[in-house]
Amino acid sequence: MFGAETLDHVAFPVRDLARAEKFYIETVGLAFLTQRTNADGSPRHTYVKAGENIIGLNLPGIQTEPSPSRAPRYAVALHSRENFQATADRIKRSGVACDNIREHGADAPILLSFPFIDFDNNHFEICMTRESLGEIALSHVVFETRDLEKAKTFYDQALGLKSVGEIDDEHYFEFANHQLLAVKQVAALSDRTKRHGRAVHVAFNVRQEDFDRMLELIPACGGASQGDFRAEDGLRAPGERSIYFSDPDSNKLQITALGKENWSLISNEEKWKRAAENREKLGRGLSRFDRGVKPNP
Repeated sequence: MFGAETLDHVAFPVRDLARAEKFYIETVGLAFLTQRTNADGSPRHTYVKAGENIIGLNLPGIQTEPSPSRAPRYAVALHSRENFQATADRIKRSGVACDNIREHGADAPILLSFPFIDFDNNHFEICMTRESLGEIALSHVVFETRDLEKAKTFYDQALGLKSVGEIDDEHYFEFANHQLLAVKQVAALSDRTKRHGRAVHVAFNVRQEDFDRMLELIPACGGASQGDFRAEDGLRAPGERSIYFSDPDSNKLQITALGKENWSLISNEEKWKRAAENREKLGRGLSRFDRGVKPNP
């Protein structure tokens, strides 16, 4: 069956990496995986894990207020009510802005949700889903859209996701493994959607046999390709195919058809060695950002 198989990883902007690490590990209950660096060794982003899913906490962040629509929003699902309540209690005590715990109706794809705004103004939530995703996992993401019908067509036709219902005017689609993606119509996109932040994106795994068809459908349904800089830098494993792109509302996305090896966590030193060598072949060097040059405040 055609369609994106899983919501694999997400990355969102933070301005204080140590504070974000502490919050998402000690309070939300995610697991530290690794910290990635720029070419000069300065911190670039930290990967934490929700089960098998990676969440990237990405510097240098952005200076914007939380969006009125509560999107973009990222969510982690917990398996038990006990763990859900304990995690919600820790979040409430942490000092971030919290909403109330909500129980959803029988026709909603989510049982329980607890939204909050983290210290970097990202919308996040913990939840329990109707279909278990394990002890802890990425559950869903919610995007803003200016044209609901166009967005629904994009995620249905270009990515092959199945519509499964609504919560508070958020229209949910389901992956083959029961993870979710939602879109919410707004009159105008918020700064948090328009400004993004460095390397901020949401990534999906797809089958090799679906990859070429998606490459055709993404622009045909209103998306726009940004190519694959990791392939240009020599960082894709043999047989792995990937593309970064945006949906019709500029939300940054990625699809990847995996090969037989995984090069995603090669050492920082090897990564920048390969990147420098391959960019030199293309007649360009490492960018100021990649070298660790700090942006102007």
